[in-house]
Amino acid sequence: MTPHERLAELAIELQNGKVVEARLQGEGIHVAGLCDYGSQIIYIDPRPAIVETLLHELLHRRWPHWTERRVLQEERRLLRHMTPQEVSKWFKAYTKAKRTRASVRRVEDSD
Repeated sequence: MTPHERLAELAIELQNGKVVEARLQGEGIHVAGLCDYGSQIIYIDPRPAIVETLLHELLHRRWPHWTERRVLQEERRLLRHMTPQEVSKWFKAYTKAKRTRASVRRVEDSD
């Protein structure tokens, strides 16, 4: 199956609904998603992904001379050492600091 065929199949699966955004908590681990096979509900917690992206971009801004590889390594290292409570704290700080842009921000290669 090609990637496009697989994505088309997953798009149909998404139309079946039963996707819930919820805070997920694992025992000392970051849980970004869960598929409950019994109820067929997919639970998504956006906090880990947002914190991961936030840390990545903060590293770029703070140390602009670092390579992408170094930023990725440090981002992953930091996230591995964070407790779920720390991720939640960073997510809350993000929600307070963020502003929402109504228009699309185009990304160019030079950005």
